[in-house]
Amino acid sequence: MDKFIRNDTQCRICESIDIDTILKLNNTPLEEQFVGESNKHIEQKSYPLELAICNNCGYVHLPYVVNPEESYIDYIYKSGVTPGLRSHYDEYAKKIVTKYNIKKKSLIVDLGSNDGSMLASFKRQKMNVVGVEPAKLIAEHANQYGVETINDFFTDEVVLKILSSYGHADVISANYMFANIDDIVHFTKSVENLLSEDGLFVVETGYHPEQFKIKMFDYIYHEHFSYFTVGVLSYLFNQCGLEIIDAQKTKPKGGSIRVVAQKQNGLREILPSVAMIIKSENESKIYQHELYRDLGESLQALRLELTKLLKRLKSKGKSIVAFGASHSTTTLIYHFELGDFFDYIVDDNEAKHGQYSPGLHIPVFSTDKMYVDRPDYILILAWQHKDIICERHSKFIENGGKFIVPLPNLYIVE
Repeated sequence: MDKFIRNDTQCRICESIDIDTILKLNNTPLEEQFVGESNKHIEQKSYPLELAICNNCGYVHLPYVVNPEESYIDYIYKSGVTPGLRSHYDEYAKKIVTKYNIKKKSLIVDLGSNDGSMLASFKRQKMNVVGVEPAKLIAEHANQYGVETINDFFTDEVVLKILSSYGHADVISANYMFANIDDIVHFTKSVENLLSEDGLFVVETGYHPEQFKIKMFDYIYHEHFSYFTVGVLSYLFNQCGLEIIDAQKTKPKGGSIRVVAQKQNGLREILPSVAMIIKSENESKIYQHELYRDLGESLQALRLELTKLLKRLKSKGKSIVAFGASHSTTTLIYHFELGDFFDYIVDDNEAKHGQYSPGLHIPVFSTDKMYVDRPDYILILAWQHKDIICERHSKFIENGGKFIVPLPNLYIVE
C-alpha cells in the first residue's frame, strides 16, 4: 500500500471490526490538487474512493485514508468564494450569539478556519476570534485579512497555546471541516478540553441523508473521511464528554446539519430537535446497505445517460466546455469518466485560472473564455450551483449557448 494511504479495518469511532463497503467510486486523485503549468507533466496518483459503514455504531466513512498532510500540501480552496456562503456565515454567527446569549468579547475559536470568513462574521458580532488553519497560504491570507489565525493542525500543543494566550473558548466552531478529521475521537476530546465550562461546540457539516436524496455523490472525496448523522455525532460526543443540545438541518452543500453541544450535564436544556432528527434517521434506510446499493445503481444509469448524450453531441461536431473546478467536480469527472468530452474547464474563481485539473490536467480558464470561444454547450460540473451559474451567465444563453445539467436528473438549459 502507498505510504500516503492506509486501509482501516476497524471503526475509527467505536473500534468495531464489523465494517462493510457500501459504495465504490472510481479511483480518483486528491480532488483539490490542481497544478500549475510547471507541474502539469508530473503524473498524479489516484487512490481508492469508497464508502464503508460500521454495522455497530452506524458510522459512514472512507476506509482508505490519505494522509491529511498530503492533502493540504497545495490546498487552495477558499471558503469565501463559495456562492452564498459568506451571507450564510453572517446569519449563522448572529444566530449563535443571539440564541445562546454569547457576551461581547467572548473568545470564538474556529477550527479549519480557512480564509477567516466564518470568524469575520463573528467579529462583526463584536467577538474576539482566533482561527486554526493547516494550509499555509490560506492562513497567511486570513492573517492579512485581519483574522488572527494559527497555521497548524488542531493538536494538543495548539490547545495549550490557545489556553495560555487566550484562555478557554466560549464557542468553538467547526464548519465543513469536521468530516476532514482523521483521529476524530482525540480531536473531539481536545475540543472538550479547550471549552469553557459553559462553552458551546458548534459543528456544521454535510448531511448525506439529504445529499443522497438528490444523488449528490460528488461530496464524497478523499478529504471527507466521515459522513455523519446526528445519531452518530451524539454517540461520538458522548464518548468525549459532550452532549448535543440542539440539531437542525441547513441548506448549504446540498443538505447539511448544524449541531450544538455543551459539556455533559451542562446547564442548557437539550432541545426536542435532537431526538426528533435521530428518530427520523433510525426510521429511514440511512444505516442500511440497500440505500447505498440503490444509489450506486442510479449513478451508473445517470453516467450512461450523460455520456451517451455527450457522445452524440460530439459526433455532430458540437463543442463542449465544462464549468466548475473544485473537489466535487474532480469526483464527478472521474466517476462519470468525462475527461474526454471537453478540452477545458471554466470557473469564476480566479485562484483556479491557469491551473490544471487533478490527474487529467485539463486546463482551467476564466469564464471570459466561454464568451470568446462561444462553445455550443457547457456542462455544469458544479451542478449544485446551477441556478447561480445560469443567472450569472444568462448572456451565454442569450447568445445561443446551452447549459447541460447532469444531476440529479439530466437536462439542458437553453
